[in-house]
Amino acid sequence: MSYPDEFFAIAPHCSLKRLEEPYLYDIENDELYELSEEAYQFLLKCLQGERVSVRKEDEEFIQYCLSENLIAPTETPIKREEVPHASPIPSLRYLEFQITDRCNLRCRHCYIGECLHRNIPFEKILRVLKEFEEIQGLRLLLSGGEPLLHPHFWKINDVLRDYAFRSVLLSNGILITREVARRLHVHEVQVSLDGMKEGHESIRGEGTFEKVLEAVDHLQEADIRVSIATMVHQKNLKEFDALASLIQSKNIGEWNVDVPCISGRMEESRDLWVSPSEAGPYLRYGYGGGLHSSEKNATCGAHLCAILPNGDVAKCGLFSREPVGRIDEGLRVCWERVPRIRLKELTCNCSEIEECRGGCRYRAKLQGDLFQPDLFQCYARGVLKGGERNDDQKGC
Repeated sequence: MSYPDEFFAIAPHCSLKRLEEPYLYDIENDELYELSEEAYQFLLKCLQGERVSVRKEDEEFIQYCLSENLIAPTETPIKREEVPHASPIPSLRYLEFQITDRCNLRCRHCYIGECLHRNIPFEKILRVLKEFEEIQGLRLLLSGGEPLLHPHFWKINDVLRDYAFRSVLLSNGILITREVARRLHVHEVQVSLDGMKEGHESIRGEGTFEKVLEAVDHLQEADIRVSIATMVHQKNLKEFDALASLIQSKNIGEWNVDVPCISGRMEESRDLWVSPSEAGPYLRYGYGGGLHSSEKNATCGAHLCAILPNGDVAKCGLFSREPVGRIDEGLRVCWERVPRIRLKELTCNCSEIEECRGGCRYRAKLQGDLFQPDLFQCYARGVLKGGERNDDQKGC
């Protein structure tokens, strides 16, 4: 197929990004396409509403973009105000934004602990959203507490689609009625479902299980993508097969399975804790990717940081006691202070290192050493097997 000189428009749900390499990000479908410099310059002209001259060697690339609904031909130029700035290195791609610590539940495993009724002011939230867009962010994780309880949540919700990144609401689901689901402007909602009725309600409270399932239905009726987050604990170990069937019956595209750390309220609920050798097999139930990918010899969370309800910035929510700055200093400034750990600095030495990236650094630290393997990942991936060594031993 040949194309005359004409205008092409980048699809409204896509954005050009300047990370370590140039990319086109499909915000709606959460797909990141790496570009050659030549392809990037072609799409930059499309973004700026310029007429492009199509060479024969460009046709395969254009046809691919058309088939993926990334661009579309147009008779008149469409210029967007978006300007792709160069990101810092490493790039900040995922921002966990704890806008409040208010919550309507008192979950036994919550690492945040007791609510202090702290909320990030709306004006500061707007500033962070703009900074995250300028820094070339990909995915905003709107978190809490329960983010729906922020006093200005609906004002925040109303501006989310104005930014060139994907917005994901992390919720316990209890407050998501049919009307709430219809009002949401986020691209995705991740709902916590921590077992079947008995297992889920043993840590989240009576009556919560059915409300979560209703929330999933309401969100899907509103055409909002739903993902599920599940924590492995002693009360749900016998429920995972039934839970897997339930989640698949709901056509959920992503299921994140993890283990709570002994922090916050979990300090008082150690009876819920599951050892690495016991929990490992259950971590394999998850599917559909994850939120905190890393690359280029970097450990877990190389492209992630968190903003806490008091305005502190940390490596992630679990490292709340080790802040690197405050949002008033600027997101880029704080991001550049986040400590980096390279894969070669870890004491791991196994074939799975490129896949698991050493696992969670906070869990490794709780197990004794920031640079040791995360034993939960070792058992999940079969590097260690039950009975092979004690869970408190280091290394793999």
